Amino acid sequence: MDYDPNNPFHRKALAVDIKATLLGLGLMPEERPGTRELVFSRASSRLTRTQLRVYTSIVDDEVRDLGSDSIKVCVTFDRTDGGTRGVLREARVFRTGQIEEIPGRLVNRVQGAIKELKALNPCTRCGSPVLVAKTGKPYCADACWNHQGS
Repeated sequence: MDYDPNNPFHRKALAVDIKATLLGLGLMPEERPGTRELVFSRASSRLTRTQLRVYTSIVDDEVRDLGSDSIKVCVTFDRTDGGTRGVLREARVFRTGQIEEIPGRLVNRVQGAIKELKALNPCTRCGSPVLVAKTGKPYCADACWNHQGS
């Protein structure tokens, strides 16, 4: 059955499918101040303060009705200065087509993000992810070389 964003039953059914899919992948709901939508996350076991996050577009037990809205899969890093930095992101999961196919596309994006996350190296000084600058040079995502006492 094709997903209809104007049908509240479709929005609720898709929300249930998305939640079940993410829980099955080991992601847990997370409170994000300033964010109304349900966010799922899973911490990296190798990289400090690094999480896989999924912004689901679920608000109040149903996905939003906007057709241009999408589900976003990304990896973020919580800096020691309190900010959050995006480390990588996958292509958006658009809520179009068959209702049953949307969670499958979400699984593919999450698995792709996990694969990319596993390929990141930890900083030898602080354990944060090592990213690559536009110049091609690797650098610590937390800029630990700037911290006092490190």
